[in-house]
Amino acid sequence: MTEAQIPAIAPASRPDSLVPVAGLGVTQIVSYGSLYYAFAVLEPSISAEFGWSSAWSFGCFSVALLVGGLAGPLAGRFIDRRGARLALAVGSVASAASLAALSQSQGLCGFMLALVAVEIASTLTQYDAAFAAIAQTRDAREARSAITQVTIFGGFASTVFWPLTHWLTASLTWREIYLIFGALHLALCLPIHLLWLGGARPVQVPGAPGGPAAHEAGTLAPEQRLRGMVLVVMTFCLTGFVFSALNVHWVAALSELGLSAGVAVAAGALMGPAQVGVRLLDLMFGRRMDPLVTASVAIVFLLAATAVVLAAGTSYAGAAAFAVLFGLSQGLTSIVRGVVPLALFGRSGYGARLGTITAIRLVVTSGAPFAFALVIASLGPAFAFTSLAGLALLAFGALAAIPRPTPQTT
Repeated sequence: MTEAQIPAIAPASRPDSLVPVAGLGVTQIVSYGSLYYAFAVLEPSISAEFGWSSAWSFGCFSVALLVGGLAGPLAGRFIDRRGARLALAVGSVASAASLAALSQSQGLCGFMLALVAVEIASTLTQYDAAFAAIAQTRDAREARSAITQVTIFGGFASTVFWPLTHWLTASLTWREIYLIFGALHLALCLPIHLLWLGGARPVQVPGAPGGPAAHEAGTLAPEQRLRGMVLVVMTFCLTGFVFSALNVHWVAALSELGLSAGVAVAAGALMGPAQVGVRLLDLMFGRRMDPLVTASVAIVFLLAATAVVLAAGTSYAGAAAFAVLFGLSQGLTSIVRGVVPLALFGRSGYGARLGTITAIRLVVTSGAPFAFALVIASLGPAFAFTSLAGLALLAFGALAAIPRPTPQTT
C-alpha cells in the first residue's frame, strides 16, 4: 500500500507531536530566507558581476516570482494527491538543485531560468505547502493555532537571513553563498520534512469510504461555495494590492508626504515587531474568534493605517502609528490566508485551493508597485493613499458579503 492509499485518520485523534510546528517553522525561515530575502542582499554583487543594472536583476526576480505564483495551483494539486510530507521533501531537493543551478548560471537567459526554477521550487516549501501539511494532520480548529505559530517563525526569516547573508558576503561570493543555502535545504529542511511530518497525508473527499466526518468538508453549503470563493479571492487580491504597493514604496511614499528617508526607515522598523506581536496575540486568543472576524479586524487595521497616514503622515508620530497599524494588518493577514479557506471550504482540496488563490492574487498584485508610483507621480501622494484606502474598503465589503457559515452537525 502506497502512502497515498493509506486512509486519512481523523485529525482529532492524532497527537500534536505528529506536526512539530517548531520544525516546520524552521524550514519556513530557511525557505523564505534563502529563496526570497537573500536576493536583496546579493543583488548588487550579482549585477556587478554580470555587468547589468539593478533593474535587470530585479526584473528577472519579478518575472520569476510571477511564474512561481502561477505554478501554485499545480503545486497545490500535487500536495492534495500525494501528501504535504512528500511535496515538502521534493521541494527541499528542488530548492537545493535550483539554488545550485543559480550559482552556476551564465548570462541573462541562464540566470532568468535558474531564478524561475527557484521560485517554482518555493511553491512546495513555503506557507501554502506548510499550511497544507497542518491541514492534513489537524482539524480546522486545531490548525489555526498551528498556522499562527508557523507564521510567527516565518516572520523571522528576514531577521535571520538579511544579516546572515550580509555577513557571508564579506568572505564568499554570491555563487558560493547560494551553494551553501542549497546545502542547507538538504541538510536541515529535508530531514525535517521526511522525519517529522509522517502524518501529513492526502485528505480523502468527505463521504468517501474511510473519509473524514462531514464537518471536515468546511462550513459553507455546496450552493454557497462558488460565491464564497469569488469573494475570498476578491478580498485577498484587494488587500494584497495595498500591501504590495506600500511594501515596495514605503520610503518613497512617505518621502512624498514630506518625511525624510531616515524617518521613514525608522518608522518602518516598527512594522516587524507589530506583525510578530499580533501573531502572538492571535496564538493566545484567536482560537476563540471566527476566522472571518479575524479577517475583518485585519482590514480595519489597514483602513486605520491609511486614515492615520492621511491625517498625520507628515510627522514621525503619524508615520510610526501608520507602520504599527500596517504591521498589525499584515501580520493577521498572513494567518487569515491560511485559516479562512480552511474554515469555509474544508481540508479536501485545500492545497490546490490555496495555490489557485495565491496565483490569482499574485497576478493582480504584481502591477501594484507600478500603478501606485504612477498615481503618486500624476495625482499626488494624498490621492494615492486615498485610493489605497478605497481598495481596503472594497475588500471589507467583499469580506462582509461572504456567505456566513452554515451550522454543521456531527
